[in-house]
Amino acid sequence: MKIKRYVGRDIQDAILKVRMDLGSDAIILNTRKIRQKGIKGFFYKPVVEVLAAIDEGVSPARSQEVGLVAARNHNKKDDTGIHQDSDSAEIRELQKKVNDIEKLVEKIYQQTQNMYATNKYNGLQSNPADRTSRMMEIFYTNLIDNNVEPALVDELINEIKGTLSNNASMHEIAARMYASIASLLGKPQPIGMDNGSKAKVVIFVGPTGVGKTTTLAKLAAIYSIQYKKDIGIISTDTYRIAAVEQLKTYADILGLPLEIAYSPEEVKDAINKFKDKNYIFIDTAGKSHKDVQQLEELKRIIKISNPEEIFLLISLTTDNNVCKEIIDSYNFLKDYRIIFTKMDETISLGVIVNVLKYSKNKLSYITTGQSVPDDIEIADADKIIKKLLGSIQYERSGR
Repeated sequence: MKIKRYVGRDIQDAILKVRMDLGSDAIILNTRKIRQKGIKGFFYKPVVEVLAAIDEGVSPARSQEVGLVAARNHNKKDDTGIHQDSDSAEIRELQKKVNDIEKLVEKIYQQTQNMYATNKYNGLQSNPADRTSRMMEIFYTNLIDNNVEPALVDELINEIKGTLSNNASMHEIAARMYASIASLLGKPQPIGMDNGSKAKVVIFVGPTGVGKTTTLAKLAAIYSIQYKKDIGIISTDTYRIAAVEQLKTYADILGLPLEIAYSPEEVKDAINKFKDKNYIFIDTAGKSHKDVQQLEELKRIIKISNPEEIFLLISLTTDNNVCKEIIDSYNFLKDYRIIFTKMDETISLGVIVNVLKYSKNKLSYITTGQSVPDDIEIADADKIIKKLLGSIQYERSGR
């Protein structure tokens, strides 16, 4: 990872320099106000320093091209002659991240003081090496307490240590750990908007008992009520009468059509009936990751339905080793996103980073309870990071 510092008159100027040099793929690690050196520091306002990074795998030429386009857009004016505020959303997001890191540093500072109070670090001087060591131990403890796999924790810690200067500040150390986990989480991706020309088929798969039917109902409610989309629902979960009845109840309440498919061939017929819809949501039976026959049937359903989007549901209460077995059993899926369920039944979020690291697939939604449609949200990476690092408890976002 390539890391550089930029200084600007204000936050907008500094971000513009980052964009021009590194492009839109750059990650902001830290920002701070600094006074200029020498006599200028007495007469001029403080400037803004931004610490930014970019994956060295990103093409410099492409990155700079995007950066120059961003710079041109930044300087465009609308018909009234006023600069377009194209960066305002990014600046607000950046300021939020900076505030998050400030709170994280404060939390870590309190933890280090507690360590001193218990004489855990008795005799250590407050030099940079000791500071880094203390913070890394805090990160290690918090991540392990959140059930992150030890090997992954070691990988994160070693990655951070390898990029730190000898006199790194607490803010810089926290910012780098924050950025490393953010890179692992990626940007959560919800269901994409329909393309307008044909129905988008979305299928939900996963083990028994993870909440596929309820999750489908929540998303169907959101997309039909909030986004005013026309939804058709297909249930292939004919093994459980209760599941079909549950989905019928939700469909009736929402006023959405429901088709029951008893075979993969009937799935195709149901899709044809819903071809004029915006979306077709397909509920599948819970499959034991050890039941080869059931998984073969699911493969046939997926082949016939040819879904544009696949969501694998995993409960946050699942053991890490079982999560790996589940992911391995669904390795016939070429591309899928992950919905984590039952946030309300756990106090640790390590399963999220463990699964994302192991599966190499994208994060999507998190469910936080049984209420339809309220208890689901697009995963909030910032809240996950802060919870993993011991800053806050993950709380459901308000609608």
